Amino acid sequence: MEAEKFSNSLPDFTGEIVNPALQDSLLYLKNVLGDKFVIKEWDEYRIAVPVDIAVELPSLGNKDGIDISPSEPVIFTFSLRHYPAFSPTVLTDRLDFPKDKLAHLYIAKNGRPPAFCYVRGDSNEWYANKRINDLLIRIGNWLRDAATGELTENGDQFEPLRLEGYEDTIIYDYDRFAETVLQDKALIPGEHYSIALFERIKDGESSTYKFQKFVTMTNALKVIQEVDLEKKKDKKALDRKQYHFGYVLWSGDDTTYKNYEIEFPEDWEGFKLFCNNFGIDHSKFEDMVATGDANYFVHFPVILGIKRPSTLVGYSSTVEFVNFRFWVDTTDVSDGKIINNIPVKIQSHNQPLTTAKARAISGDENEWKERNVVFGCGALGSKVVMHFTRGGQTNLTLIDPDHISPHNLVRHALFADDEGNNKASALSAKITKMYPMGSVRTISGPSFKDDVFEKEETFKNYGWAMDFTASDAFFNKITVASNMGALKIASGGISDFGNLGILLKEGANRNPRIDDLQAALYSTYKTDQKISDWLRREQLATSNGNLIVQVGIGCNSETTVLSDDKISSHSAYFAGVLKGQIPKDVQTGKVYLNRIIGDEDYNIETSVLNVDPFDIIAAKNDASWSVRFKSGILEQIKLEAKKAKRKETGGVFVGIINYKTKTIHVTDLISAPPDSKANSICFYRGYSGLPEEIKNVTEGAGGQLGYIGEWHSHPDGPNGLSSVDMNSIYRFKDEFSGLVTPLPVFLTVVAPAGILPFVF
Repeated sequence: MEAEKFSNSLPDFTGEIVNPALQDSLLYLKNVLGDKFVIKEWDEYRIAVPVDIAVELPSLGNKDGIDISPSEPVIFTFSLRHYPAFSPTVLTDRLDFPKDKLAHLYIAKNGRPPAFCYVRGDSNEWYANKRINDLLIRIGNWLRDAATGELTENGDQFEPLRLEGYEDTIIYDYDRFAETVLQDKALIPGEHYSIALFERIKDGESSTYKFQKFVTMTNALKVIQEVDLEKKKDKKALDRKQYHFGYVLWSGDDTTYKNYEIEFPEDWEGFKLFCNNFGIDHSKFEDMVATGDANYFVHFPVILGIKRPSTLVGYSSTVEFVNFRFWVDTTDVSDGKIINNIPVKIQSHNQPLTTAKARAISGDENEWKERNVVFGCGALGSKVVMHFTRGGQTNLTLIDPDHISPHNLVRHALFADDEGNNKASALSAKITKMYPMGSVRTISGPSFKDDVFEKEETFKNYGWAMDFTASDAFFNKITVASNMGALKIASGGISDFGNLGILLKEGANRNPRIDDLQAALYSTYKTDQKISDWLRREQLATSNGNLIVQVGIGCNSETTVLSDDKISSHSAYFAGVLKGQIPKDVQTGKVYLNRIIGDEDYNIETSVLNVDPFDIIAAKNDASWSVRFKSGILEQIKLEAKKAKRKETGGVFVGIINYKTKTIHVTDLISAPPDSKANSICFYRGYSGLPEEIKNVTEGAGGQLGYIGEWHSHPDGPNGLSSVDMNSIYRFKDEFSGLVTPLPVFLTVVAPAGILPFVF
């Protein structure tokens, strides 16, 4: 006997079809269906075409005797105006279709049959690259899978109900609510329901209800007082929170339910029937709503926990939650009952963000085990931190003494509601709010107080220290910090009018150090014209005569010209680099460059400079001075001394001297000029061509590198300075004292005992 069809109740379509794409698809269906082709009127905006789909059934019979026939009647509905952008909806045409036994069916609406969920994800996106014959095949496959019991991709798991037409959104942690149901954590023991506090956030016509806490006998009074406090505030007050008491209901026994309820409740009577179908007693809930409900607002969430036979697909437990929004006024209740058939609406559930979920979404499953400290939460630092924390990495200590000013908002990660707040603390608060489940490990403060920074134990449990302060003073401080030896250190900043991002990452055991990396970067001017051009531009832009390049831009000034997009580009690059480096055992020192080229096309290029460890020797006469030789320099000195054999030889050092850290960086050598004179006991360095060579260095390096000292050999000793050397030192000392920026006298002797640097 032929199944009774819903399409028989639909009127024939008598209108005109002007959509060309729809005309083509209907013509295809007409050719397939022949005399059976008919167009029905679905509603004012859509038409319906009944189609019999051939189904390949299993030879040994349908799974669990499910009633799927070899020819299944379905209905294709099409939007008259928006097809094919709106994909066809496909519904069963059988009134006796086994809808309560199958997953992947949407709820039925307005007395009409349920629609097939024929694709995971957005059907409009799927159909964008498909034709009507592809959909015919897809529906045939869906029905075949239904007959063979393979609709569920994860066969051991339970497919949840397919819901649509949501009114609002509700946010709560699934695992916590499932635990409440499975452990029967009722407000009143034995009554199988609980009450939870939600905060409503309204956005236009829709609302979002965010779970705050469960109400218990222990905290009930305190929660009620908290809600009353918000009620008393002015309705227009910006800080007034809209609290709602919501209800969670579940069945009182361990019975599980595998049936699917396609007829979904739209009112109180339908809700009660829905509860009955899943063994949920609604009477205690009804009594509470009618007599003891503490809600100030007439609407509130109601959540049903349905116990399923196996773990739900996409979830960690066997409880399926269905979320409703009730609207109950005082006239709707009397004598402990809801007396009017009030409407109920479906709510969409969202899981609150956790750090674990953020890491999973970001493709970074491993949490940073060690705590890392970030110094500087300005424009650059705040964005790097947010890249980390949005990716679920929150094990950070944030340090910044400054406060948010209005002009900071042009390029900072924070917004106007944090004006006047400490940058580090405000950033930490935003991160905590992002992850409401308490999984945040970020702490903050303006500084390490009471000399804590210098204490040996301060950084004992830290993995990385990251500097985004754009402060020369702080750069110097962490450069020579004696208690950071076990840390891995990176320093990032922006230069070249915002077009060059520079990230310095130290090597193992702090060698090369961040100042070594900076010196090594400057020294590449000889082989990299882009570096030379950058340093020259910086020199020209420096109006006060100070030639020290600011590798980093302090944005705490309204006059600093730097756009947010450039800050964002550099911060994203730095964060990406550091996320790749932080979990690793760092060995090699590196300089990472992110260069923005051109304003119109906005090209971005990156490069990496590997830097070998520096050779470090303390000054023999004053151990407070440290001389750090770029890799290869000492070997070059030894080679030149060896070539000279029994004669003394020497040359000039090129590099940087930092009085604040008492550090000398030797980045290059200039060999002895041709007019130099030497014998076995004396070396007189000449001048021929030397001024020009030094000028080439200072100009090529934009003033960052220059003459810093000299060296010569003592092939036969002494293992120290000779009287002639001391006379030269006194002469140099007198000469250097008259310079605009006085230099120390730096002289190195290559003696039988080794390489011996001296600083006066």
